[in-house]
Amino acid sequence: YIPMDSAIHEMCSTLQLSLGLVFQKWLKEQIRESALVPGSGQASSSLKSKFKASIKLRDRVLKDGRVLMNDIIDVSGFMDSCVDVNLMDECGDELSQRFMNHKPNKILTVATTGLVIAIPMAKYLQVPVVYARKERSIVMADTFTASYSSKTVGQKRELLVSKNHITPEDRILIIDDFLSSGSSQEALLRIVSDAGAETVGIGVLLEKVYESGRKALSGYDVPVESLVRVASVSDGVMTLVEEEGFDDEEIRKK
Repeated sequence: YIPMDSAIHEMCSTLQLSLGLVFQKWLKEQIRESALVPGSGQASSSLKSKFKASIKLRDRVLKDGRVLMNDIIDVSGFMDSCVDVNLMDECGDELSQRFMNHKPNKILTVATTGLVIAIPMAKYLQVPVVYARKERSIVMADTFTASYSSKTVGQKRELLVSKNHITPEDRILIIDDFLSSGSSQEALLRIVSDAGAETVGIGVLLEKVYESGRKALSGYDVPVESLVRVASVSDGVMTLVEEEGFDDEEIRKK
């Protein structure tokens, strides 16, 4: 026999952990506290929106994201085949703030999935977007080329960037939708290096922290930022990182 009040308490605790409600309560409290103008007790609109996009993206991933075969995360309903432009604009604003001090003068991404976040970021940073193609275009006579391994299509692919678009004087910010193995980001890093330019940072919407992407990129000594981090994918269920008290190293060991 289990008392009704104990059963309800356990059920609520389980739901809080499963849906990230504890994290949401903590994060929203951080927003509220950080949004207060010192000495006034009133909210600052700029600080209040600091984490807004991260919260919205996290909620959307939990609500509309799906796990397909081979643990592939499907977010095509709002940031690929069908794009929520308002959400991407807010994410672009928040992510661009993290790289403002690095003073990039160009964004480099991969067509077409990386463009959904690269374009709004370019608007806020006021820089042009250069994108790598996966197939050679008739207008691409001379290119930088780098290969990478794609888990989504299950084979090696090539990224090509016209040599006219990157110069040795450029400060490049690499932007993409996902960070998983880090293979595509490494390919872009090699292209930047071949051009003699400098990479000032790497930013992504979603990071699979249970894969080796961040570790693979650590040797390049560039800052890596992500808005939402996926802790694990198992049996069709995604678990997101709770930003407070969550040990990334322990995740990677599992």
